Amino acid sequence: MTHDEFDDFDFTLPSDHEGERRAYRTSVPGLEARVAGKDGTFPVENVSAVGIALHAAGHAFTEGEVLKLDLLIQNRPYIPALPARVARRVNDGLVGCEFTPLDFWQESRLDKLVLEVQKRIIAQRKAESEKRDAQAAGQPRMNGDAPGAPANAGSATVITVDSAAGTELDV
Repeated sequence: MTHDEFDDFDFTLPSDHEGERRAYRTSVPGLEARVAGKDGTFPVENVSAVGIALHAAGHAFTEGEVLKLDLLIQNRPYIPALPARVARRVNDGLVGCEFTPLDFWQESRLDKLVLEVQKRIIAQRKAESEKRDAQAAGQPRMNGDAPGAPANAGSATVITVDSAAGTELDV
């Protein structure tokens, strides 16, 4: 089979419907954004490969405003100078931004962050499901957790990503 045989396939997606998500969104513990020209940092509600939602109650952002965002994990730089545009403001102070064309490095770092979080969530859900299945089958509990307690109850989720400075950050 040659690569020309793949020319018959169409990999385009249907156009977006109003309100439909274009990418997987996730929350990252300790993720904040610093916005050029604005004071302080803003907690990130969620992030995806195409956009970000910031908590910015009491700060002036306008729809269509062009921004440069530095993403920080636990106050340490992860991705600097992400170009974005304010897409919407919600009454509770949430500001939704769409990323405008990212360079290859920014895009790959953002993809890595979202994918790592997604992989951790899947692994955690699988472990919790296996634990529930084992408990339902009457098998003894591992690690002495209380019945019905989720795996890692009371502990922080640890996500390791490479920072812009080349060090690993646990979130």
